[in-house]
Amino acid sequence: MSALPTTEPDAASEARLGRRLRAAVVYYLPSVVVMLALLVLWQVGVQWLGVKEYILPTPLSALRTLADPNYRWTANFLATLYSVLGAFALSAVLGVLLAIVVVWNDLLMRTVMPVLILFNTLPKIALAPLFVVWLGYGIWPNIVIGTTIAFFPMVVNTAVGLASAEPEMLELVKTLRASRWKVLTTIRFPNAVPYIFVGLKLAATMSVIGALVGEFVASEKGLGSLIITGGVTMQTASIFASLTLISLLGLALYGLVVAVEQIVAPWAHRT
Repeated sequence: MSALPTTEPDAASEARLGRRLRAAVVYYLPSVVVMLALLVLWQVGVQWLGVKEYILPTPLSALRTLADPNYRWTANFLATLYSVLGAFALSAVLGVLLAIVVVWNDLLMRTVMPVLILFNTLPKIALAPLFVVWLGYGIWPNIVIGTTIAFFPMVVNTAVGLASAEPEMLELVKTLRASRWKVLTTIRFPNAVPYIFVGLKLAATMSVIGALVGEFVASEKGLGSLIITGGVTMQTASIFASLTLISLLGLALYGLVVAVEQIVAPWAHRT
């Protein structure tokens, strides 16, 4: 007669999950309380002072605007979402590849890094019309503009991680005649994982900013275009409603990076 399977591993897993949930609640509860208090103060203050809605709408007015079908919230949110995800993915891949190029040898670092720094100093809003001319209207200019804004922190953080491998380990693998690619994949890249996730967190927020910049310049749909239209027509509630969705999108993407970090590199998780 076979023995019944033990439930101890399941109980231990549930206990760890419970501890993590409690720790998350304790960690984020003060921020949630402060945000709710500010929203209540905003709502009461606007009503008490009698501020006109086109100057400063109440939070409830912004929420009611989210239920207005005339703004086509789903289609506009998806347009912004695709731009943000495209910019985030492209900046992550491009950032890691450029970081590998930078640390491959000293000559490449002296050659490529000044070019990247010079490009990063350029005002991206000034480059946006060029991307429209080259790529036309649509999602691609938004993705490219978002990538130009988000990729540089990815490059810098990944390059720092790749270059900060322990010198003793590098000397050891050199004595073993390991190839440069072997050193990169077995020593440098694992050491750079925490730095890569720092870059991904920055890219997650900056890709949202970049995609909105693109929509401000060269898009007929998306949350950025709704903000521009709301400013022209003085529909201030729609601007705040769009900002709410943009903030939630940025938080969700940042939270996804943090969740993946906890799975892939839990020792590196800080925020």
